[in-house]
Amino acid sequence: MVPLSSSTSHTAAAALRHARKLLFVRIHQLHAEPDAAFCAAFQAVVAAIEADLAHEERVMEALAFDGLHERLAQNALLLASLHRIVMQVEGGDAALGRWALDAAADLLSLHRLTADLALVLARPGNGVVKHGHLLRAGMVGRKRRP
Repeated sequence: MVPLSSSTSHTAAAALRHARKLLFVRIHQLHAEPDAAFCAAFQAVVAAIEADLAHEERVMEALAFDGLHERLAQNALLLASLHRIVMQVEGGDAALGRWALDAAADLLSLHRLTADLALVLARPGNGVVKHGHLLRAGMVGRKRRP
């Protein structure tokens, strides 16, 4: 695999953050809809989540992200869960759909953090030391603030 340049990993990070931000906006907007509109649009948001995760997976694969296998399993579980309830939500169970989107948003938020970590680790000269811990310049030996 060809090492990524700093600008390539920066571009990948920006693209992932932008896509995830748009997805969160869409989820938030759907959540605010009345039940009937929510139920009608639920499947489209599930498809958007699926597309976002597929994009993220391609980027992480290109970066040779160490945790890709685990991420793929988590994504598959999330998508299977969402797809399983689509018919119920389309049938009018807005409460189930809202609960599922809240849970999905929590997991996607966690994924955003690990995606950012993957991109940092992929950058040349990233300051990584043993066991994958990151050190910031000038921060060695300092305690982190709570």
